[in-house]
Amino acid sequence: MKKRNFGVSGAALAMAAFVAGLAGIVSPAHAQTKVVVDPGKKYQVFEGWGTSLCWWAVKAGAWSEANRSKLLGAIADPDTGLGYTIFRYNIGGGDQPGHNHLTKGDGGANVPGYKPTEKGSYDWTADPYQRTIAIELSKRVKSPIFEAFSNSPPWWMTKSGCVSGSSDGSDNLKEDYFDDFADYLSEVALHFKKEWGITFRTVEPFNEPSAGWWKANGGQEGCGFKNNQTKMIVELGKALQKKGLFPETSVSAADETNIGDALNQFNKYSGEALSYMFQVNTHSYSGGDNRAKLFNAAFAKDKKVWQSETGPLHKSGDENIALWMAGVILADLRDMKASAWVDWQIGDPAENWRSLALNHSKQTFSPNARYYMHAAFSRYIRPGSRIIDSDNGNTLAALSPEGALVLIVRNSGSSDVKYSFDLGEFVKIGTSAKVVRFELPGSLTKQSDIVVSGKALSMTAKSNTITTMVIEGAEGGACKPGICPFFS
Repeated sequence: MKKRNFGVSGAALAMAAFVAGLAGIVSPAHAQTKVVVDPGKKYQVFEGWGTSLCWWAVKAGAWSEANRSKLLGAIADPDTGLGYTIFRYNIGGGDQPGHNHLTKGDGGANVPGYKPTEKGSYDWTADPYQRTIAIELSKRVKSPIFEAFSNSPPWWMTKSGCVSGSSDGSDNLKEDYFDDFADYLSEVALHFKKEWGITFRTVEPFNEPSAGWWKANGGQEGCGFKNNQTKMIVELGKALQKKGLFPETSVSAADETNIGDALNQFNKYSGEALSYMFQVNTHSYSGGDNRAKLFNAAFAKDKKVWQSETGPLHKSGDENIALWMAGVILADLRDMKASAWVDWQIGDPAENWRSLALNHSKQTFSPNARYYMHAAFSRYIRPGSRIIDSDNGNTLAALSPEGALVLIVRNSGSSDVKYSFDLGEFVKIGTSAKVVRFELPGSLTKQSDIVVSGKALSMTAKSNTITTMVIEGAEGGACKPGICPFFS
């Protein structure tokens, strides 16, 4: 990416947009009915939607080929499925023999490592099922993006001898094993490229490293890494470079659970660490008031931002989970300007966390309300779309690569809301909008077209729905000073 300048006027305009967006999300009942859509305020180019492969793929990879194909179609088909194109492969650490506590995800959290002992050889037959899913997705999906991430180093690199954490949640990598851990991650990335045809665009060495909750004998892999993140990033970058993988495969960091932690850690990274980084990863479980701050910090260092994992970890209230998660998507894309939106695991055993209920014994699956909610976004805002400005926090606007305007409206309230979309800033715009609507208890159905007249569109957002509208023939106006070019 070429170096960009983001002057004071641009920062002020962007911050104003962020504040307006946050206000709309927090108080949907008081949202404006008139929405101005401005194609002259162009923001991030969206790279796509995705999911982690752990831990569901560790289980589903054992399904028959025919049943796997049906499942992957529901995830990856852009017309009838979710159209996901981003997949995060978990490089397992692998726990010490005799440890039997990695039980989360119906046992899928027990991800095998590729180097079970310090002195022994790599075992490239390990983790066959998650790898099978990754390979099949690489063949099915057009232009997929793969990221490798680690929850913990191998057990023999840890201070506690356990891949779920230390005795007290503190940093768990042995002090003299930073280069060993970097060698391990880069060696797996190299093998994937040479032997299995998957090139990871990024390798992430951390997962929620500052949280302090990764303790020994836990239910999943985890490793404290609150300190020395810069050191680890540099070691991994050097290892990737030494093996001829960098810059095609770069480093991402730090997948903090709290956006504020992601911001604080990013601001500590050295110039050398940043030189090996392609993007900033963050989870959006908490720290939402730091979304705009993280974006601005990353933008200033020429880095894009990924929302790399999220879910209802801190959800409160009785709002339907699908509509609540839609609010998270809006905030992540509007306020944090996330270039990608990645779910935790699409097939989590817990109802509120998943989009697909997976029955591993019967090798069947069924979609829930979250699945159809996600489809209202992911089938229509496709990779390469450009997010543009809409001045209401319950809306999202994007220009597709084919020249269509996509408008999405969320109404999680108990009353219908009437909207008037002002499209006067467009040079050209089509005369009608194709419409689909997500409704509870869980469906996505086609609705009647809506007329576009005088560069304006009026619609009613039914209560507890998400409405997606697509208008062909959209041609934007000139970029506003201080806003464009934006990640160009």
